[in-house]
Amino acid sequence: MAGKGGGVLRVLGWLVLIAVIAFGATMWWGWAQVESFIAEVPSGEHEERILEIPRGSGPQTISTLLANEGVITDSEKFALFLRWKKAAPGLRAGEFRFWTDQTPEQVLDVLLNAAEVTYSVTIAPGLRIEEMGAKAEEAGRGSAERYTQLARDAAFIESLGLGMDPPPEHLEGLLVPETYSFGRDADEEDLLRAQIARYKEIWNAERRATAEAIGMTPYEVTTLASVVEKETGAAQERPLIAGVFHNRLRRGMKLESDPTIIYGLVNYDGNIRRSDIRRPHPWNTYVIPALPPTPIAGPGVEAIDAVLNPTETKAIFFVSRNDGTHHFSETYAEHARMVRKYQRGGR
Repeated sequence: MAGKGGGVLRVLGWLVLIAVIAFGATMWWGWAQVESFIAEVPSGEHEERILEIPRGSGPQTISTLLANEGVITDSEKFALFLRWKKAAPGLRAGEFRFWTDQTPEQVLDVLLNAAEVTYSVTIAPGLRIEEMGAKAEEAGRGSAERYTQLARDAAFIESLGLGMDPPPEHLEGLLVPETYSFGRDADEEDLLRAQIARYKEIWNAERRATAEAIGMTPYEVTTLASVVEKETGAAQERPLIAGVFHNRLRRGMKLESDPTIIYGLVNYDGNIRRSDIRRPHPWNTYVIPALPPTPIAGPGVEAIDAVLNPTETKAIFFVSRNDGTHHFSETYAEHARMVRKYQRGGR
């Protein structure tokens, strides 16, 4: 009996040993497969793939999307890889940029940490609401018509919390001209809200204090800055032009700015006629002895700072040299000579 028992034990021992060896081989094979997959890239070519991950997507859905676009080699293995990494809680919705020569680890890093793909809209300084709307439409951020409608819609303006009592009738001048970046689905309202958020950011406590010190509200500063913005394309001249306008306002003189005439003209054809100069409208500073009632365009932050910190000057006139810069004069006699020189060919 003892002999038989020993034989059974030996057989059991061999079976256990074989099982252990088989299990070890299976584990080794499984780990080899994992290591192989982790090192795999779908392609040797560095090709871009931009994928949108829908909201609520889990490991299997994301893996299928990635495999279909050639970003990973095997959706089932990658789904298991995500679970093994306990990555599910960190997966995000959005649009992301991948490359076809990324390893699964690199793909996972994109899913968890990379910034979303964004699309930029550049609004140049000195544009009116309608012109900004056209830029928004060109960039695929909705329609120019809708942008313009919202910028003049009382309910929408009220929703922005501008802190003005009463709120402005339109957003002319308050839509900061800069470059803004959004996800694929951003529209006109997103752009408008981003521009207003930037306006609020610009008007920090320091700028508000400076405006108060020179006896102006932020809206008045913005209005004058819009005139400065339209008067010159030479950045270095903005503080000097602002200084001239401050001088004229202090003396009770009219600003006499051509861009303010243009703002109130219907079907402006590129020429300002003598009749246009004399024609009264609310923005014509050849007629009104004050600031226009609203801004005439979107001033950049540099123009706003020029109005807040103007160059100290005695000049009260300036005329274009026709090269993008201006000649500044302290007397009308000198100004008249410069007008003859630069605008009338010496006549």
